[in-house]
Amino acid sequence: MNTLTKADIARESARRYLADKAFLSLLGKSQAAKLRQAMKGVDVEGINMRLMRDVMSESDRFETVDRRWAPSARYGDIHRPFERVLAELVQHAGVPVLLETLAQELAQVYGRPAEYYEQALPRILSDREKFFAAGDGKYGLASWLLEVSSDDEDDVIFDSFLSASQVEEFTELCPVVKWEAGKIADAAASLAKDCKEQIPFKIAALFAWRELGDDFDPIDFYCDVLADERVMVLSDQKLYSAGTVKEFTKTLAAMAAELAELPMEAEEEEAEGPITVTETDMEEIVAMIVKKGSASAEELLDAVLEVGAEESGFAGALESLKAALQNEDRVMWLGGTRWGKVEKFPDEINEVPASLILSPSVPFETPEGDVYDQELEEDGFDGNLKSAIYDPLAEDVTDEDPARTMYQPNGDSQRCVLKYHHKIEGTFPLCQINPDFFGVEPEIIPITLIDEGKRKTCFVNNTTRLIYGLKDLYKNITEVSGAVFKIEKTSKPGEYRFVCDGEVDPMLGIDTNRSLELLDLKSRFESTDMPVYDVIIEILGKQGMEFARLVNEVNIVKRCSRLLVASILSSYHALHTRGKSDQWLFDEKKASQGFNKTKKKYIKKD
Repeated sequence: MNTLTKADIARESARRYLADKAFLSLLGKSQAAKLRQAMKGVDVEGINMRLMRDVMSESDRFETVDRRWAPSARYGDIHRPFERVLAELVQHAGVPVLLETLAQELAQVYGRPAEYYEQALPRILSDREKFFAAGDGKYGLASWLLEVSSDDEDDVIFDSFLSASQVEEFTELCPVVKWEAGKIADAAASLAKDCKEQIPFKIAALFAWRELGDDFDPIDFYCDVLADERVMVLSDQKLYSAGTVKEFTKTLAAMAAELAELPMEAEEEEAEGPITVTETDMEEIVAMIVKKGSASAEELLDAVLEVGAEESGFAGALESLKAALQNEDRVMWLGGTRWGKVEKFPDEINEVPASLILSPSVPFETPEGDVYDQELEEDGFDGNLKSAIYDPLAEDVTDEDPARTMYQPNGDSQRCVLKYHHKIEGTFPLCQINPDFFGVEPEIIPITLIDEGKRKTCFVNNTTRLIYGLKDLYKNITEVSGAVFKIEKTSKPGEYRFVCDGEVDPMLGIDTNRSLELLDLKSRFESTDMPVYDVIIEILGKQGMEFARLVNEVNIVKRCSRLLVASILSSYHALHTRGKSDQWLFDEKKASQGFNKTKKKYIKKD
């Protein structure tokens, strides 16, 4: 037979202390409690949910259904004798219980009104052979009391279900204390503090009876001792010094830390079973979403089902949550793992601003019959243009191919380069954002951007391919074009940081002087009938320019597609790249050679 060490005994006593507090916190409650609620009810510093689960699942006093905990009597055989169920509840409590609490618990067991039991219980609890009144409306079990119907100590020991060896053992272990009527609690506190082991309550009562004789009353003794703050009794009916609570707390915290370091065992996972969202869960989930405005699956599952993202059951719980919320008309999916209360989004986020819409390109014909601005098929593009047209910096809203865009890698942040027209409209094109960063569903995803402590609600529209609501965030950006900002994920789903530290992208950057030149060209273009070809020639002048930069500057003068710019670059002898570089140049000496006739076969047909 294995003998428990003092450390083993200390741990078992600490676990009992926690289980006792848990049972009393659940007894009589109208609803079963989630594990976190049970943990909050015991209010023991340093414990965690895993220890709480371990202690409660190991005790026959508790039962869990749908991950909610309640006294096991609620799920037992209701055909058992009523008094046996009642006695079991008091026995599991370990201390006298209020009549009202017992009535409320029995109402949960038998499905009848608590008022019925409040009227019936006084008669049943008046049976002195089974119960005793402990004052203040509380009742305990008669078996906890010393039976002193005889004057003979041997009879008292026998009638109280003690043994002579027990009495002898604790006579040696415990100090001799003086018992006086009116000072019972003082002697009991001294005994609990100085005895080498926790003494059974009835043996302490026996010691008091020896000295007090006829002045000893078992009920008064029990109530006097239990009422004193210096001592306490656990469900094992042993006497403990109140100072032991600190030791229990320290031991429980150490046990919790040990469990936290261990992987969850198969038995634990099996005991938990599959995690599913019940109707009760659903109401709590919807209420939480509506109250907060929005919530992530991680928040909801942690708060309602008490399963963390690191736990093995999280994936199954997430699928159950998604299925439960799929047809719930009180909430709406916000993308990723976020849901929010149903709300109407601003009308303007459903349309692409007129200034960003590109009209189909139309060839420009001169009075002499020369035709410019003819769009080519992609196979007719020169140099690196076949790939450059899928550069996100060259693409734009209504001028992109999302399936072929060369997106930046997904990660915790996305680098964004602001163009002139989007700065004006307070928008940003999704062609510069990896689709997985926000997600491609649902159609509209509300997000929160944080800029120097200020929070701004913006909207990602996967249909219009724009982010809306950024105008306030652009106010401090002085660059006409090319300002770089980052959108960084925070720890909270749907919440991002807007970070702009003054960086300017060398490809799309346009300073004030250059912007004035372009605006002058824009004015001339609008007042004079001229093709985009002429705009490109003037922009290039004597300098080389990468494709994305050229497209950006052309669009400040005249809104047109990148495909038209690529077509013009590929169609004329005077336009070419410099060596193996990606910079495009205009060679004035070849201007007279005009259109490259080899490109004629690539001209798009109407």
